Amino acid sequence: MGRPERRKYKRLPITLALSSVKVGLAGEKSHKGYTVNVSPSGLYFETPDGIFKCGNLLRIELSILPTTGVLEFGGRLSGFASVLRTDNIRNSRTSNDLSSTRYGIAVEFCQPLKLCI
Repeated sequence: MGRPERRKYKRLPITLALSSVKVGLAGEKSHKGYTVNVSPSGLYFETPDGIFKCGNLLRIELSILPTTGVLEFGGRLSGFASVLRTDNIRNSRTSNDLSSTRYGIAVEFCQPLKLCI
């Protein structure tokens, strides 16, 4: 039997393009990835970059595709989030190939994300 759900909000399995930058480092580059799930309080994403650590503050930007009747021209959601957990993820077909390693990052939003059209 599984553990009881402790999250305040349900996470939805939504795949969105994501970019993230560590806050506080001059000249820090943007890291790309894709969301695995999203909720009003946080998200989980995968990235090939293994540089994030628990407690890091990130600037997150999600790309929203145009959706008829919802967001006709698409847009971006952006804001700040704190890293809660990191996971090493390996592609099961090539588990011995280190180049296939991805990293799962769980973050909690510091405040609600803002829509940038």
